Amino acid sequence: MVDGAPVQWMELRPALLEAAGGQALQDLALDRRLAIELRKRGLAVDQSAIDRERQLLLESIAADRNTAARLLEELRRRDGLGPVRFDALLVRNASLRMLVADEVRITPETLAQARDLATGPRRQVRLITLPSLTDCDAALRRLDAGESFSDVAVEVSTDRSAARGGLLEPFARADVTYPQALREAVFALAPGQVSSPILLENGYAIAVLVRELPGAGATSGDLERAVRLAQERLLMDQLARRLLRETRITVLDDDLNDSWKRFAAPGNDR
Repeated sequence: MVDGAPVQWMELRPALLEAAGGQALQDLALDRRLAIELRKRGLAVDQSAIDRERQLLLESIAADRNTAARLLEELRRRDGLGPVRFDALLVRNASLRMLVADEVRITPETLAQARDLATGPRRQVRLITLPSLTDCDAALRRLDAGESFSDVAVEVSTDRSAARGGLLEPFARADVTYPQALREAVFALAPGQVSSPILLENGYAIAVLVRELPGAGATSGDLERAVRLAQERLLMDQLARRLLRETRITVLDDDLNDSWKRFAAPGNDR
């Protein structure tokens, strides 16, 4: 009801489809393909797997459980992750993780590489990525005004780490999985210091140094878990992209088709 007058579903439906139909359609298509793959292999996602995904998500957001829970709620509010979509996300991640489990290879070489990266000091930062210097200036003004870095990251960052309040895994100066410009800027920061805008290949970044960790503190168990999670994340993303590429989607509704074409356009990070 708006000012006492009813709003019919058909009045609202076209705008909803235009705003978020493409994302919802992709999620549905991927969920169907994952269900097929699980049946082929005789696998099923149970509640324990779903609970583990929630725990991994919280751990990836922040070490403190209360902070992680608050930032997760911010993320859900920003991305419109209500109970249905959030539960589906957990099931989707659990399905992907289950399907790639046999592809993870924890070898002496991967552990040695992880140990080499861990022998020197590592730094953990929160990151905000933005498309322009104007956007960076706006974010920096908010930080200068006292807003927390994690809250601003959740709201405006274009990086996937936005879901974790911009928190990245600790990395070494020699870790080539991160851009050189970012590594150089991060290792020039003092604890708690916010960087100036950092030029990246596809935009800009702002970083704040959260903590510095001595590399020698990593145990063999920590290294193996870190290697496993990193490989799982990469393989899960690759599998999701492959399944979507192989899926034939025909949209008959005009409003949904417009949203899907924009959402699936080349260059969009799906």
